[in-house]
Amino acid sequence: MTPSKKSFTAALIGCGRIGFLLERDPLRYKPCTHYGGATAAGIPITHACDCNRDRLERFSRLARIPREHLNTDYRELITAAQPELVIIATWTGSHAAIGRFAAEKGAGVIICEKPIAASLTDARRLLRTCDNQHVSVIINHERRYTGRYRTVKRMLETNRIGEVKTVHASILTPGTGGIAPAEEGGGPLLHDGTHLIDIIRYLFGEITTVQGDFQKGSGGYEERVAAWLKMESGIDVFLEAGGNRNYYVFELQMSGSAGKIVIGNGYEHLYLSRKSKLYSGFRDLEEAPFPRRKSMNPFIREYREAKALLGGRKTGITSTGHDGYKALEVIHTIYLSAHLKGKKIELPHQHTIDITEIFAR
Repeated sequence: MTPSKKSFTAALIGCGRIGFLLERDPLRYKPCTHYGGATAAGIPITHACDCNRDRLERFSRLARIPREHLNTDYRELITAAQPELVIIATWTGSHAAIGRFAAEKGAGVIICEKPIAASLTDARRLLRTCDNQHVSVIINHERRYTGRYRTVKRMLETNRIGEVKTVHASILTPGTGGIAPAEEGGGPLLHDGTHLIDIIRYLFGEITTVQGDFQKGSGGYEERVAAWLKMESGIDVFLEAGGNRNYYVFELQMSGSAGKIVIGNGYEHLYLSRKSKLYSGFRDLEEAPFPRRKSMNPFIREYREAKALLGGRKTGITSTGHDGYKALEVIHTIYLSAHLKGKKIELPHQHTIDITEIFAR
């Protein structure tokens, strides 16, 4: 039976942390996974796939998916189910192959975990296939869907802090121990930093040049990256990723001609220029109330967007496949710049970047 516009066949490929397991984290906002977001938006998951049979069965019990709708091979599941929505929540190196297969088998919408792929070549192949098959692609850069970052975007557009001059962007993590499989395509800058690069593009537009430096670990990919990004608007962005910190920080500090905005995981601050209380004839920054905003869970907003697309409504995609590609392009050109001793790289980058060669020992 062909589903009505209110009923869709939806397959979750990958039943791990971001697939559904993080819903059990008592500290996270809910929903915080693809399963949670889809369910809250009124899209029941009808089919599921995972290479781990125990994890697959655990998810099927939660989602009440019949055994005949489960499979450990995504090709078999997609071929049999012909899902209209395919959610890719697997390891990075598998994203492009799963996405291409789903598009060729008739999926209408694909939601893909970040980063879009492990290589620019794979990302281009995926997007080309989806374009040819008229498939909509959403990349799960969820900060684009949050009220907090949308509010910041409006503040910048209305010159709340004047003309933005510089941005300091940080994604500080414990690191990877310098060890990661070659198929993953990068370390902290790729796997956590993709969110940072994407939100920089969302807020400030296109990146035109990059210069980077990295510190390699004992094996695999980088432990730390430092980079200087030049925006089309002329804004300078100074970025750090990784760094072997005993904590996790995601933060943007935006310095304008009349104030500063600081936003990170769980906090946001606005500072405006005021007559100094410390020095005659000077002006200081003084904290001001941050604007109130409408709250909306980003996973729900993302899946409502997918539901509208599945229902045939012409709606814009907040986080497109192109956005996912551009984030990957910036990250890999930072790696290339670091490999070339800080050489300035212009974007877009037209050549193949061999990440395994860059990080080869």
